[in-house]
Amino acid sequence: MKENIIEKEITINGEFNISATLTFPGKSRDKYSVVIIVPGTGTSDRDGNSKKLNMNLYKLISKYLTSLGYATIRYDKRGLHKSEGDFVKTGLNDSVDDIISIYNFLNAREDMDSDNIFLLGHSEGCILSTIASEKIDLKGLILLSGAGISIKTALSMQSSEAYKEIQKMKGLKGILLRLFYSKNKIKKAQEKLYKKALETDEDVIRFQMRKFPAKWLREHLQYTNEDILELLKNKKLPVLCITGNKDVQADPNDLKAVDELNNNNIKVEIIENMDHILRYYDGKKTIMNLKKQYEEEVDKPLHEELKKLLKDWLKDIS
Repeated sequence: MKENIIEKEITINGEFNISATLTFPGKSRDKYSVVIIVPGTGTSDRDGNSKKLNMNLYKLISKYLTSLGYATIRYDKRGLHKSEGDFVKTGLNDSVDDIISIYNFLNAREDMDSDNIFLLGHSEGCILSTIASEKIDLKGLILLSGAGISIKTALSMQSSEAYKEIQKMKGLKGILLRLFYSKNKIKKAQEKLYKKALETDEDVIRFQMRKFPAKWLREHLQYTNEDILELLKNKKLPVLCITGNKDVQADPNDLKAVDELNNNNIKVEIIENMDHILRYYDGKKTIMNLKKQYEEEVDKPLHEELKKLLKDWLKDIS
Protein backbone atom coordinates (compact mmCIF):
# COMPACT_ATOMS: atom_id res chain seq x y z
CA MET A 1 0.00 0.00 0.00
CA LYS A 2 1.47 3.34 -1.05
CA GLU A 3 1.99 5.94 1.67
CA ASN A 4 -0.11 9.03 1.00
CA ILE A 5 2.31 11.61 2.40
CA ILE A 6 3.72 14.84 0.97
CA GLU A 7 7.13 16.10 2.16
CA LYS A 8 8.70 19.47 1.45
CA GLU A 9 12.15 20.69 2.45
CA ILE A 10 11.89 24.23 3.80
CA THR A 11 14.06 26.90 5.40
CA ILE A 12 13.02 28.81 8.53
CA ASN A 13 14.58 32.24 8.92
CA GLY A 14 15.74 33.09 12.43
CA GLU A 15 19.06 34.19 13.85
CA PHE A 16 20.40 31.42 11.63
CA ASN A 17 18.54 29.61 8.84
CA ILE A 18 17.13 26.30 10.05
CA SER A 19 16.56 23.57 7.49
CA ALA A 20 13.50 21.41 8.04
CA THR A 21 11.06 18.95 6.50
CA LEU A 22 7.37 19.83 6.47
CA THR A 23 5.17 16.76 6.07
CA PHE A 24 1.47 16.77 5.10
CA PRO A 25 -1.16 14.09 4.81
CA GLY A 26 -1.84 13.43 1.13
CA LYS A 27 -5.50 14.29 1.55
CA SER A 28 -5.83 18.02 0.93
CA ARG A 29 -7.58 20.33 3.38
CA ASP A 30 -7.82 24.08 3.96
CA LYS A 31 -5.80 24.08 7.18
CA TYR A 32 -3.69 21.48 8.95
CA SER A 33 -3.15 20.92 12.65
CA VAL A 34 0.62 20.64 13.02
CA VAL A 35 3.17 19.08 15.40
CA ILE A 36 6.68 20.49 15.82
CA ILE A 37 9.05 17.63 16.68
CA VAL A 38 11.81 18.84 19.04
CA PRO A 39 14.79 16.44 19.13
CA GLY A 40 17.01 15.27 21.95
CA THR A 41 20.69 15.85 22.70
CA GLY A 42 23.37 15.02 20.15
CA THR A 43 24.30 15.52 16.53
CA SER A 44 21.65 13.41 14.80
CA ASP A 45 19.79 14.88 11.84
CA ARG A 46 16.12 15.82 11.56
CA ASP A 47 15.17 12.17 11.03
CA GLY A 48 17.00 11.03 14.18
CA ASN A 49 19.97 9.53 12.34
CA SER A 50 23.70 9.91 13.03
CA LYS A 51 26.86 8.62 11.39
CA LYS A 52 26.97 5.74 13.86
CA LEU A 53 23.28 4.87 14.12
CA ASN A 54 20.29 5.32 11.81
CA MET A 55 17.30 5.14 14.15
CA ASN A 56 14.89 7.21 12.02
CA LEU A 57 13.16 8.04 15.31
CA TYR A 58 11.78 11.45 14.37
CA LYS A 59 10.90 10.34 10.86
CA LEU A 60 8.85 7.48 12.32
CA ILE A 61 7.07 9.86 14.70
CA SER A 62 6.36 12.22 11.81
CA LYS A 63 5.08 9.42 9.61
CA TYR A 64 2.74 8.14 12.32
CA LEU A 65 1.32 11.57 13.19
CA THR A 66 0.81 12.30 9.50
CA SER A 67 -1.14 9.06 9.20
CA LEU A 68 -3.46 10.49 11.86
CA GLY A 69 -4.08 13.58 9.74
CA TYR A 70 -1.54 15.98 11.25
CA ALA A 71 1.12 17.97 9.47
CA THR A 72 4.55 17.76 11.13
CA ILE A 73 7.81 19.62 11.01
CA ARG A 74 11.17 18.11 11.96
CA TYR A 75 14.41 20.00 11.67
CA ASP A 76 18.20 19.93 11.75
CA LYS A 77 19.43 21.64 14.90
CA ARG A 78 21.39 24.85 14.65
CA GLY A 79 24.85 24.22 13.22
CA LEU A 80 24.14 20.63 12.15
CA HIS A 81 23.64 19.08 8.71
CA LYS A 82 21.78 21.61 6.52
CA SER A 83 21.09 24.22 9.22
CA GLU A 84 23.33 27.27 9.64
CA GLY A 85 25.18 28.30 12.80
CA ASP A 86 27.76 26.72 15.10
CA PHE A 87 26.46 23.71 17.02
CA VAL A 88 29.08 23.71 19.76
CA LYS A 89 28.39 27.41 20.47
CA THR A 90 24.62 26.91 20.64
CA GLY A 91 23.02 27.34 24.06
CA LEU A 92 19.71 26.21 25.51
CA ASN A 93 18.17 29.64 24.91
CA ASP A 94 19.31 29.57 21.27
CA SER A 95 17.54 26.23 20.81
CA VAL A 96 14.37 27.63 22.38
CA ASP A 97 14.60 30.65 20.05
CA ASP A 98 14.77 28.28 17.08
CA ILE A 99 11.60 26.51 18.25
CA ILE A 100 9.88 29.88 18.46
CA SER A 101 11.08 30.77 14.94
CA ILE A 102 9.59 27.51 13.65
CA TYR A 103 6.33 28.24 15.50
CA ASN A 104 6.18 31.74 13.99
CA PHE A 105 6.84 30.32 10.53
CA LEU A 106 3.92 27.89 10.87
CA ASN A 107 1.67 30.46 12.49
CA ALA A 108 2.11 32.75 9.48
CA ARG A 109 1.19 30.10 6.90
CA GLU A 110 -2.36 30.15 5.59
CA ASP A 111 -2.46 26.36 5.30
CA MET A 112 -1.63 25.84 9.00
CA ASP A 113 -4.24 26.08 11.75
CA SER A 114 -2.69 28.55 14.21
CA ASP A 115 -5.12 27.33 16.91
CA ASN A 116 -3.84 23.78 16.62
CA ILE A 117 -0.04 23.84 16.90
CA PHE A 118 1.59 21.24 19.15
CA LEU A 119 5.10 20.73 20.48
CA LEU A 120 6.44 17.19 20.81
CA GLY A 121 9.74 17.00 22.68
CA HIS A 122 11.92 13.92 23.06
CA SER A 123 14.65 13.56 25.72
CA GLU A 124 16.36 17.00 26.01
CA GLY A 125 13.56 18.17 23.73
CA CYS A 126 11.23 17.79 26.74
CA ILE A 127 13.13 20.52 28.59
CA LEU A 128 13.29 22.78 25.53
CA SER A 129 9.59 22.27 24.75
CA THR A 130 8.53 22.92 28.35
CA ILE A 131 10.42 26.23 28.37
CA ALA A 132 9.30 27.23 24.85
CA SER A 133 5.66 26.49 25.71
CA GLU A 134 5.75 29.47 28.10
CA LYS A 135 6.46 31.80 25.20
CA ILE A 136 4.04 30.64 22.49
CA ASP A 137 0.36 29.78 22.19
CA LEU A 138 -0.01 26.02 21.80
CA LYS A 139 -2.86 23.54 21.53
CA GLY A 140 -0.92 20.89 23.42
CA LEU A 141 2.44 19.66 24.66
CA ILE A 142 3.80 16.11 24.30
CA LEU A 143 6.87 15.12 26.38
CA LEU A 144 8.50 11.78 25.59
CA SER A 145 11.31 10.27 27.69
CA GLY A 146 12.33 13.20 29.87
CA ALA A 147 9.37 15.12 31.31
CA GLY A 148 9.81 17.12 34.50
CA ILE A 149 13.58 16.84 34.95
CA SER A 150 16.66 19.00 34.41
CA ILE A 151 19.67 18.06 32.31
CA LYS A 152 21.76 17.76 35.49
CA THR A 153 19.39 15.13 36.88
CA ALA A 154 19.46 13.19 33.61
CA LEU A 155 23.28 13.23 33.44
CA SER A 156 23.63 12.23 37.10
CA MET A 157 21.17 9.36 36.69
CA GLN A 158 22.98 8.06 33.61
CA SER A 159 26.34 8.19 35.42
CA SER A 160 24.85 6.38 38.40
CA GLU A 161 23.42 3.64 36.17
CA ALA A 162 26.80 3.21 34.45
CA TYR A 163 28.56 2.93 37.82
CA LYS A 164 26.10 0.26 39.04
CA GLU A 165 26.66 -1.82 35.91
CA ILE A 166 30.45 -1.53 36.15
CA GLN A 167 30.34 -2.92 39.69
CA LYS A 168 28.59 -6.05 38.44
CA MET A 169 30.67 -6.49 35.29
CA LYS A 170 32.70 -9.69 35.19
CA GLY A 171 36.10 -10.46 33.71
CA LEU A 172 39.08 -8.27 32.86
CA LYS A 173 36.89 -5.57 31.35
CA GLY A 174 35.03 -5.19 34.65
CA ILE A 175 38.29 -5.04 36.64
CA LEU A 176 39.74 -2.33 34.38
CA LEU A 177 36.58 -0.26 34.36
CA ARG A 178 36.33 -0.36 38.14
CA LEU A 179 39.92 0.91 38.35
CA PHE A 180 39.23 3.89 36.09
CA TYR A 181 35.62 4.68 36.99
CA SER A 182 35.06 4.76 40.72
CA LYS A 183 31.89 6.48 41.99
CA ASN A 184 34.00 9.26 43.45
CA LYS A 185 35.92 9.81 40.20
CA ILE A 186 32.73 10.06 38.15
CA LYS A 187 31.17 12.53 40.58
CA LYS A 188 34.34 14.64 40.77
CA ALA A 189 34.64 14.80 36.97
CA GLN A 190 31.02 15.95 36.64
CA GLU A 191 31.36 18.57 39.35
CA LYS A 192 34.58 19.84 37.76
CA LEU A 193 32.80 20.20 34.42
CA TYR A 194 29.84 22.02 35.97
CA LYS A 195 32.16 24.39 37.86
CA LYS A 196 34.22 25.15 34.77
CA ALA A 197 31.14 25.89 32.67
CA LEU A 198 29.60 28.14 35.34
CA GLU A 199 32.79 30.10 35.96
CA THR A 200 33.27 31.17 32.35
CA ASP A 201 31.28 33.29 29.94
CA GLU A 202 32.81 31.54 26.95
CA ASP A 203 30.55 29.59 24.60
CA VAL A 204 33.06 26.74 24.31
CA ILE A 205 35.63 25.30 26.71
CA ARG A 206 38.14 22.49 26.52
CA PHE A 207 37.43 19.61 28.86
CA GLN A 208 39.33 16.33 28.88
CA MET A 209 41.12 17.36 25.67
CA ARG A 210 37.88 18.04 23.78
CA LYS A 211 35.75 21.03 22.88
CA PHE A 212 32.69 21.20 25.11
CA PRO A 213 29.56 23.41 24.73
CA ALA A 214 29.92 25.48 27.91
CA LYS A 215 27.10 27.88 27.01
CA TRP A 216 24.72 24.96 26.50
CA LEU A 217 25.58 23.41 29.88
CA ARG A 218 25.69 26.74 31.74
CA GLU A 219 22.20 27.69 30.55
CA HIS A 220 20.83 24.23 31.34
CA LEU A 221 22.24 24.44 34.87
CA GLN A 222 20.04 27.48 35.50
CA TYR A 223 17.08 25.07 35.57
CA THR A 224 16.57 22.62 38.42
CA ASN A 225 13.94 19.88 38.55
CA GLU A 226 11.86 22.21 40.70
CA ASP A 227 12.02 24.93 38.04
CA ILE A 228 10.87 22.55 35.30
CA LEU A 229 8.07 21.19 37.49
CA GLU A 230 6.96 24.71 38.37
CA LEU A 231 6.57 25.46 34.65
CA LEU A 232 4.35 22.38 34.32
CA LYS A 233 2.42 22.92 37.54
CA ASN A 234 0.23 25.73 36.25
CA LYS A 235 -0.03 24.65 32.63
CA LYS A 236 -3.50 25.34 31.31
CA LEU A 237 -2.95 23.54 28.01
CA PRO A 238 -3.16 19.72 27.70
CA VAL A 239 0.15 17.95 28.40
CA LEU A 240 1.00 14.29 27.73
CA CYS A 241 4.06 12.83 29.52
CA ILE A 242 5.28 9.35 28.55
CA THR A 243 8.39 7.36 29.49
CA GLY A 244 9.11 3.67 29.04
CA ASN A 245 9.98 1.45 31.98
CA LYS A 246 13.04 0.12 30.07
CA ASP A 247 14.45 3.62 29.56
CA VAL A 248 17.94 4.08 31.07
CA GLN A 249 18.48 7.63 29.76
CA ALA A 250 15.39 9.03 31.49
CA ASP A 251 14.11 7.53 34.73
CA PRO A 252 10.40 6.60 34.46
CA ASN A 253 10.13 7.14 38.23
CA ASP A 254 10.63 10.88 37.62
CA LEU A 255 7.09 10.99 36.26
CA LYS A 256 5.81 10.52 39.82
CA ALA A 257 6.75 14.12 40.61
CA VAL A 258 4.87 15.30 37.51
CA ASP A 259 1.82 13.28 38.52
CA GLU A 260 1.96 14.71 42.04
CA LEU A 261 1.52 18.23 40.66
CA ASN A 262 -2.17 17.31 40.57
CA ASN A 263 -2.71 19.31 37.40
CA ASN A 264 -5.77 17.82 35.66
CA ASN A 265 -4.43 19.04 32.31
CA ILE A 266 -1.45 16.68 32.56
CA LYS A 267 -1.71 13.00 31.63
CA VAL A 268 1.17 10.77 32.79
CA GLU A 269 1.89 7.30 31.40
CA ILE A 270 4.67 4.73 31.85
CA ILE A 271 4.81 2.18 29.04
CA GLU A 272 5.81 -1.39 29.79
CA ASN A 273 8.81 -2.62 27.78
CA MET A 274 9.58 0.65 25.97
CA ASP A 275 13.09 2.13 25.88
CA HIS A 276 14.51 5.59 25.17
CA ILE A 277 14.21 5.29 21.38
CA LEU A 278 10.53 4.45 21.82
CA ARG A 279 10.77 0.84 20.65
CA TYR A 280 9.59 -2.37 22.27
CA TYR A 281 12.37 -3.87 24.38
CA ASP A 282 11.88 -6.66 26.90
CA GLY A 283 15.52 -7.37 27.69
CA LYS A 284 17.64 -6.34 30.67
CA LYS A 285 18.11 -2.61 31.17
CA THR A 286 21.66 -1.55 30.34
CA ILE A 287 23.46 1.71 29.75
CA MET A 288 26.88 0.25 28.98
CA ASN A 289 25.60 -1.68 25.96
CA LEU A 290 23.06 0.81 24.62
CA LYS A 291 24.65 1.14 21.20
CA LYS A 292 24.38 -2.61 20.60
CA GLN A 293 20.79 -2.62 21.89
CA TYR A 294 19.78 0.27 19.63
CA GLU A 295 21.53 -1.28 16.62
CA GLU A 296 19.34 -4.34 17.06
CA GLU A 297 16.20 -2.17 17.18
CA VAL A 298 16.67 0.14 14.19
CA ASP A 299 14.22 -1.78 12.03
CA LYS A 300 11.55 -1.99 14.73
CA PRO A 301 8.47 0.26 14.56
CA LEU A 302 7.45 2.69 17.28
CA HIS A 303 6.03 0.93 20.33
CA GLU A 304 2.37 0.08 19.69
CA GLU A 305 1.22 1.33 23.09
CA LEU A 306 2.92 4.67 22.43
CA LYS A 307 1.06 5.01 19.15
CA LYS A 308 -2.24 4.20 20.83
CA LEU A 309 -1.69 6.72 23.62
CA LEU A 310 -0.76 9.45 21.13
CA LYS A 311 -3.78 8.71 18.97
CA ASP A 312 -6.26 8.64 21.86
CA TRP A 313 -4.87 11.77 23.54
CA LEU A 314 -4.87 13.79 20.32
CA LYS A 315 -8.40 12.63 19.57
CA ASP A 316 -9.57 13.62 23.08
CA ILE A 317 -8.23 17.16 22.93
CA SER A 318 -9.11 17.84 19.30
